[in-house]
Amino acid sequence: MRGLLPGLAGLLSVLLLPLMVAAQGDGPRVFLLAPAGINALSLTYMDMASNMNFAGNLLIQDADIESDVGVLNYNRFFSLGGRFAEIWVAPIWGTVRGSIQVGESPPPITPFPPGTNLDIPSESGLADPYVAMRVGLIGAPALEAQEFMQHKQGFQMHALLGAYPPLGDYDGDRPINLGTNRWNVRLGLPMVLPLGNPAKQTYWEIIPSVNFFTDNTDPYRADRREQDPIGVLETHLSRNFTRKFWGSLDLRYQYGGESTTDGVSDENRFNQLGGGVSLGYAVNRSWTIWAGYGEIIAKNDNSRGDMLRIRLIWVF
Repeated sequence: MRGLLPGLAGLLSVLLLPLMVAAQGDGPRVFLLAPAGINALSLTYMDMASNMNFAGNLLIQDADIESDVGVLNYNRFFSLGGRFAEIWVAPIWGTVRGSIQVGESPPPITPFPPGTNLDIPSESGLADPYVAMRVGLIGAPALEAQEFMQHKQGFQMHALLGAYPPLGDYDGDRPINLGTNRWNVRLGLPMVLPLGNPAKQTYWEIIPSVNFFTDNTDPYRADRREQDPIGVLETHLSRNFTRKFWGSLDLRYQYGGESTTDGVSDENRFNQLGGGVSLGYAVNRSWTIWAGYGEIIAKNDNSRGDMLRIRLIWVF
């Protein structure tokens, strides 16, 4: 098994971490196949600036928010009835700070008089964790390491179910929090199409998904906040330049997610396209480092955001 790890390192150089923030989304090479019996741990740091909440799924147009995010992600790849399957658990922590500069006609999500400038004190702690599972539907058999290395990959489709339970730090007296005080459930159908020469493999990933939210029953200066589902279409085109080094072009479009506070619209529907680039390098058969940058490049929703992400992965 250990003798096969050098070849597997490139395929496992990016692990699942669907943290819906700014224009980054899941990231490239997240939904590639892997051998049954493999485990992985990754440590991720993200530096984000936007006018969205810490989780990146609620638009606050009058805000300027900066966040430092840390994630420890565990992945387990296994067989489920002969199909490829994976589970992962990701505790998330960080620091959030910023300001709100209220416009002339503020929506309920910024309940202050027009022209108000409000500083948001820095807060550090735990955010809502992420737990998820995916199962292969098409072209995704569960294979042991030796079989996996000999398997010719074709089109793949998976079913994805994920959730952010409301376990993060939350205080209804704060305008911005690390936690969200509500459930976020995600359904998706990730697809992967390998292209070109396997020696310098190219992967085209297409990840459609929808996020659903329960109500926040303790929003800032209000009684209840509802939010529409958010539809996301993410795609990545990545290529192996060498055995250890790869790069990717990344796009992500999202629409929806308008919130309503105490029955009044917050006028904050997402309609944006994010883009970015990513680079990964397999240091050895067990360790890989990966980095990516993304930002919102087109929009019709007054949103803004950019993010730098760095990840260190250990495969075992």
